[in-house]
Order: sequence, then C-alpha cells, then structure tokens
Amino acid sequence: MKLVDLNDNWRINTLLQMVRHISTAVTPMQVYTAFASYYWQLRPMDYMISLSTKDVPQGHYRITREFSTERIREGMNSPVVTSTMPAKENMPVHSGGFLGQIVAHGKPQIVHELYLKNDPVLNDRLAGIGSACIMPLYDEGEPRYWNIQFRVEPNAFTVEEMESGLLVANLTGGNNTRLLLVEEIRKLNAALKQQFEDVARVQRSLLPSKTPDIPGLDIATSYLTSDQAGGDYFDFFPFDDGTWGILIADVSGHGAAAATVMAMLHGILHAYSGAERQPDAVLRWANKRLLHANIEGTFVTAFLGVYDPKNGRLKYARSGHNPPMLKAGDSGQVHALDTGGSPPLGVFDPYEITSECLQLRPGDTLVLYTDGITEAFNTTREMFGTERLNESLVGCSGQPDCVVDSVHGALFEHTGNLRRADDQTLVAIQYKGKK
Repeated sequence: MKLVDLNDNWRINTLLQMVRHISTAVTPMQVYTAFASYYWQLRPMDYMISLSTKDVPQGHYRITREFSTERIREGMNSPVVTSTMPAKENMPVHSGGFLGQIVAHGKPQIVHELYLKNDPVLNDRLAGIGSACIMPLYDEGEPRYWNIQFRVEPNAFTVEEMESGLLVANLTGGNNTRLLLVEEIRKLNAALKQQFEDVARVQRSLLPSKTPDIPGLDIATSYLTSDQAGGDYFDFFPFDDGTWGILIADVSGHGAAAATVMAMLHGILHAYSGAERQPDAVLRWANKRLLHANIEGTFVTAFLGVYDPKNGRLKYARSGHNPPMLKAGDSGQVHALDTGGSPPLGVFDPYEITSECLQLRPGDTLVLYTDGITEAFNTTREMFGTERLNESLVGCSGQPDCVVDSVHGALFEHTGNLRRADDQTLVAIQYKGKK
C-alpha cells in the first residue's frame, strides 16, 4: 500500500479550509463568506448574481445579491458584503430581460459571447462580460434560486465546470436553507420561551405573596416550577367567621393552558360568596363554575381544608387529589388522609362530595403536596412514590421548614437532578395548639 502525499496540494488544502469554516457557520452569510473566500480561489470569476423566484409571481424574480469579484481575483479576499441584508420583502421584484429568460428556461445553461447591453433590468452592467454559467438551486424539487457566475472571456466556462459548480452550489444552498430554518426555529423558540416565562410570572403572582399568620399554626410552603408554566396552585382564605380555608390544587397537563385554568380556579374561589363555609360546598360550587366554562380535556384535582383556630378542627374535602399526609405529634407516625375522596373538578355533574373532620393535636403536621413530587422519576424511570415521601417525613422533626427540606433532600437523592418534569408544590402545616 502506498499513500499519495496530499499535504502540499493547495487545492485540497483550500477546500479543507472552506468546508471547515462552513461547518462552523451559523448563518447563511457566514456560509457565503466562507464559500467566497476559498472556493473562488479555485474557480475565479469576474461577476456574480444570485436570484430568487420564491414567493413571487411566475416569471418574476428578485436579485438577492450582485457584485463584481475583482477583489477576489486580485487579492484573494472575500467580497465586501453587508452583514445586514435587506429583508426579502424589501427587495424589488423584476421581470423580463436576460435574467427573466434564465428563469423562464428553468435549466442549467452556459452562455458564450454574452456582452449584454441595454438590458431592461441590468442596463449595461454586463456589457464587458463574455461568458455566463447559469446554475439553478433546487428547493422542494423546484428551481427557486439561481447562481449565475460571469467571466470576461468570451468562452470561459466548460461543461465540466458546470457539473462541479452545479453540485457545489446546490449543496451550499441546501446548507443555507437548513441554517435559515434553524434560525427561524431559534427565533420561534425564543418567542415561545418568553411567552411561557410571561405566563409563569403571572401564575406565580396569583400565589400567596407571603405566608399568612394563622392562629395556632406554623406553615412552610414550597413551589418549584418545571421548565414550562404549569397548573399547581395553593392558597389560604380568611373567612368572616374566623376560620381559614387551606387549598392545594393541580390542573391536568402543563403549559399555558394549565396555567390559564389555574388562574380561572383562583378567580372562582376568590369570588365565592356562599354562606356555607363547608369544604364540600365550596368545591361543589367550583366544580359547577368549571363545568360552565366548558374546557374540554381538562380537570382539576384539589384538597380544601377549613381550619377553625378556636378548637383546632380541620374539616376537609378531597377532589381527586393526592391524600395529604399527617405526621402525628406524639408518636411521629405518618399516615394518609385517604377518606372522603371524590372525582376531580370539572368532569361530572351532578357532583357528589362530602366533608370529613380531623381533630388536630398539638405537634401534628399536615403535609399537602402535588403529584409532581410523588411522580418524579430517577434515571431508571422509577417514581419517587408515597413510600419515599413517608420516609422523608418520618426522618424529620415535623417542623414545617424541616418537612420541606427533608422532602427536597429525598427528591434530589432519588432523581439526582434539580430539573423537574412537573411542578412540585408542598404545603406543610403544624398545629401548635390553641392560644
């Protein structure tokens, strides 16, 4: 075996430099500059015109680029190109003339002894040009772009040059199309991300700005969002009779739609004016309002408790939501409040739901959470689950801040990741006793 030494082959080295620069280009202008800087050293020309027939009437065209390449031939420098090309819609649309004939013909051409004068579009700019190599660039199977290379000599282009030039021009043009699509996707993603951030900001503004001072309770909350705006919601409502409503809810799905329904639920609950302050009555009314909104494919899970500071009682109702955990203050044991469950809100009418009653004892800690916590996956697609949640509660003092820290620590140990596929909301409430 004998290797051919290509180290001193300037043509191959020039091509290598060109393809290396093109591979790092992120805009069509960077591709064009790399192409002009290197390829035209191998294939010099005197003038160049690019056309586009995309999004114009049949037989019409736009001149997207036109310049003399004298500087390339003399100094092997890239042409002077503005970094901000005018927008396509600001480029004039032409018809007729030599370029119109090219578009109408629709195929590759080599023209000798050109010397074009008095052209209705180009005037005399090609009067001193003797040859043209006309190469269509295909887009979705149609010749929608054109690269036309000119030389002063009257018989300058060969069929072999047309063959290689046609291939290179279309490959380069295809790369430019890909970069344009990537740039468009990048802009759309940036706009979409900004919209999600705006939605998430509004969503967060609907949550309590600070933890309320509720007699007999210590409270800690945590609201960690996923990459998208979501539908987690928690809130506290002071009632006229001195009782407090304590809510945690989760709208199905993710994104702007879930956040919008969350905002609707916020408005519905804050607008409740019924005389009956029982949890089942409030949730029954919220269910009716959500059904009236007729939002297809969306439902809401919720847990609503009404706490009475006078006696330490908590009446509660649960609409399809995860059962809260209760850590007993005397024994430290943890169990779920899984009685009294009803279907999610916004699905059924009539809606059957009942309230349950819990007598809190000093030191008892109630832990409300959304399924973003129990359904967090690790790298082997194993869920965090209620068992690990219980273990994290058993291993802490029961103080609300300790609950939040312990659950977060266990979550990170399980997932090994600070990113979340779903919002994760915690509300930890410890009963200190009557004042």
